[in-house]
Amino acid sequence: MKITKQILAIALVFNVVVLTAQKEAYVAAESGLSLRDQPDVSAKMLTKLSYGEAIGILEETDKKLVIVDAGKKVSGEWVKVETRNHIGYVFNGYLSPDKIARTIRLRLEKLNVEIKNLATSDYKRSHRLKEEDSATINVDASDSPEGKSIVLIDNDYKHVSLFQRYENSFSFMSTDAKCNSNEWKQFDTEWKPLKQLKSNTFETLTFTEKDWINFIETATRDLKDEVVDKCGEDWLAYVKTIENTKDFPVSVSTNRVFIKFILTDFEDNITEKIIEFEMPEGS
Repeated sequence: MKITKQILAIALVFNVVVLTAQKEAYVAAESGLSLRDQPDVSAKMLTKLSYGEAIGILEETDKKLVIVDAGKKVSGEWVKVETRNHIGYVFNGYLSPDKIARTIRLRLEKLNVEIKNLATSDYKRSHRLKEEDSATINVDASDSPEGKSIVLIDNDYKHVSLFQRYENSFSFMSTDAKCNSNEWKQFDTEWKPLKQLKSNTFETLTFTEKDWINFIETATRDLKDEVVDKCGEDWLAYVKTIENTKDFPVSVSTNRVFIKFILTDFEDNITEKIIEFEMPEGS
């Protein structure tokens, strides 16, 4: 009997843990999510929950709600939740069961910027750019700054433009030691405008396989004299047959990714700020 009670107790604890895990959720609204004292859009707002914040769902209300966001319908219901400081109600159309990486925040003179879902190696999530012209973000080996949302908040500029470029490295190799490049050669790509998703939201660019092939062609052309001198014309002709970045005999990687903010105020004064994403070695 004693053993049976112990088994039941263990099972009960296990079930409590499972239920707790099932009731945890994360705020998926990029601009934050209102926590209200009643399940109604006109009810008093207790606070605004930040993007990625973890909350505990206490109960469902069955009070349905449909809203229109950027022309798209978002359906869900009100749920009662618990945060560190409050108990209240939120719309679960903007909740995710999966943990969301914390936001990186950039504080400029007349603008705050949030970069969503980017893992860093040093866990530094806030950068002041009011007095500084640039900031460095150390990207974790598990992540990339590509395809990330950049959201402009509290924008008091007449116009904000965002551009992106890469610093890529290239080396060539051979079984013949004399044909190896002595060191990696670095090349900067041209600045390209970011894709604008909404009036205040941009998406960073992604360097595709086609981009890499074009990069290899450009790099070999720029290194033509060195390649021919070390490896001969035949080797250079072989490089031109490369169809993907894993093909021997070259190696390519991204060292850094840059985002440039061009800020125009209402007196048409222009300021530039640069964000440098430092990539882990071998990216």
